[in-house]
Amino acid sequence: MRFPFRFMGMLSVLLAVWIGSYVYLHPVRDALTMALELLPAVALAGFGLWVLVPHRLRQP
Repeated sequence: MRFPFRFMGMLSVLLAVWIGSYVYLHPVRDALTMALELLPAVALAGFGLWVLVPHRLRQP
């Protein structure tokens, strides 16, 4: 029953890419605001890769 976790991992990575591209296309001047926008993106990417990478390494 790995499907929900694989789906959550892909969705997390996709959302992190979306947040990162939004920040790239709409830059802010305040460093605190930039950090508050990028911190969830890094956390989502980390969770998604934590879920997806071990799954891909187990597959032949």
